[in-house]
Amino acid sequence: MKSSLLEIVQWCNCITDFGAIVDCPSYWQLLVGTQLVGLIRTGEVSSLRTASDGQSPPPLEFKDCERQVTFAAWCDSRAKRTDAMAKLLAQMRHEESWASLAKWRDELYPIYGDPSDPKGIAVFIERASAANFGVRTFGVHINGIVRNAETGELSMWIARRSATKSMWPGYLDQVVAGGMGNGIGLTETVVKECYEEGGIPAELARTATCAGTIQYFTETDQGLQPETQFVYDLELPNDFVPRPQDGEVQEFNLWPIPEVIERIKLKQFKPNSAMCIVDFLIRRGYITPENEPDYLEIIDNIHVKLPLPGF
Repeated sequence: MKSSLLEIVQWCNCITDFGAIVDCPSYWQLLVGTQLVGLIRTGEVSSLRTASDGQSPPPLEFKDCERQVTFAAWCDSRAKRTDAMAKLLAQMRHEESWASLAKWRDELYPIYGDPSDPKGIAVFIERASAANFGVRTFGVHINGIVRNAETGELSMWIARRSATKSMWPGYLDQVVAGGMGNGIGLTETVVKECYEEGGIPAELARTATCAGTIQYFTETDQGLQPETQFVYDLELPNDFVPRPQDGEVQEFNLWPIPEVIERIKLKQFKPNSAMCIVDFLIRRGYITPENEPDYLEIIDNIHVKLPLPGF
């Protein structure tokens, strides 16, 4: 059964009122100083408290009346917080406290929100725990497009995710997409992901054009996931064929835009990848106020304000 494009973007963006979530008893606030940086499900707080209290000294403090989790006074720098969280999450992984930690990535994600840090980074945490802490994450999504030399019509390279991926196995995806971790910059992330996922050489990857962002709140099994994805358009030569490099992609297919739209409506794409392509279709005039009755509501759902710190 086909879904509307509005239903597709709302499949990705599940939260419409952030204020209501902040005040909801289902979540605790994660703070750095007085800065809100994340939201933790109430059901996850007990195991986090137990693990923290098991450290000496405990790195976290818990304020029950306010439903707030803060860093202890001794965790007064990015380095101290990062070291403390690495030990804490390693312990929780060993004790199987959170199911997400079974999918340990050995990749660090930054949490922003410390104005005293040169880059505004308060702490790095293991990527697998990001949704548990409900912190804002960042990534890049790259639309790989090919222009017909005679007609000017566009086609798009689409990746099929490996069946062994821990998240959304077998679903369709952008030609290249990846998270921004370890403090790596945007251009470096684009170049890195292009080569690792599609075998796209650096000189070609650097021609990708930043076309803005999409932003949304997704509710996952682990928790709330507010994300900003930097969107790039990369026009590829007609004779270039991307090739899987790192085992994360099963295959690539070059499809005309109408077929891509059809597969989006059939929910064959990973939700945020579908949203990214909907953004592309709006920017390139495939979706207009004249042919899409939910035009404005779609835009509202792909450009949600995220009241959490970023870089």
